[in-house]
Amino acid sequence: MNMSRPRIFLFLLVSLIGVIPAWSQGVKFTPFVGYTFPDKVYGYYGNVTIGDGTSFGGVLTYEKSSNLAVDLMYSYQSTSFGLSAITPGSGYQPGTFPGSVSYLMLGSRHSPDFNAKVAPYGGVLVGAAIFNSDRTSETWKFAVGGKLGVVYHFNEKFGLMLQTQLLVPVQGVGIYFGTGGAGASTTSSATQFGFTGGLEIKLR
Repeated sequence: MNMSRPRIFLFLLVSLIGVIPAWSQGVKFTPFVGYTFPDKVYGYYGNVTIGDGTSFGGVLTYEKSSNLAVDLMYSYQSTSFGLSAITPGSGYQPGTFPGSVSYLMLGSRHSPDFNAKVAPYGGVLVGAAIFNSDRTSETWKFAVGGKLGVVYHFNEKFGLMLQTQLLVPVQGVGIYFGTGGAGASTTSSATQFGFTGGLEIKLR
């Protein structure tokens, strides 16, 4: 994805942030921290491993009704990327180096009743995965995802959110290895599975 597309995506996201509050019945913000499991994907020149690690971010939720909401989510994970099982003659060397994976996602959330003392929910996500490493500039990939969770409300203002989620960059990983700017793109999509927990705060 070239740099013009991220700008368009961010423009649309900011536009939604400005428009949706007038449509919503309630607004909530949930800062969160979690853990993402490692994953391995298969590339043209070898296997690419995305390491596990702590993730953190925030979710801005606009509630349309007591059982339908829209989420705007950002998450960041500091991790490592590795290359193994090198294809003979590719010119690449096995190795591991630091990097990060971020997600900027828009999604829907459904619940029997968001206002219940214990409110289970599920939802789908669509947006962008952003890969960074010390070997290359950031790379944007189209991503989808799903989530299941529950919120325990202490009172009308605060609640505890516990969630499991699966995030999938469907265009591959697109991390660069070796020297000379050669790319080791992947032939399969990554599947990043993890758990998060956060404090839900009702803004209005």
